[in-house]
Amino acid sequence: MDSLKTVFGIDVSSRKSNVCIMVNGRKVKDYAISNDMVGFNQLLDDLKQVTNPQIIFEATGVYSRRLQ
Repeated sequence: MDSLKTVFGIDVSSRKSNVCIMVNGRKVKDYAISNDMVGFNQLLDDLKQVTNPQIIFEATGVYSRRLQ
């Protein structure tokens, strides 16, 4: 059986980040999170549901450091 490839693509800006979750190349969910512990915990909840997710985001300096 082939394993599922799950990718979290995150577009980081100053106040929020847009998250897109893709499984085997198909978008299954997208949403925005605040760039604070509330938003990061929301993202973490989704990450915990997946085995070996790939996480992709642009290094945007001060904006992406907290997410990183």
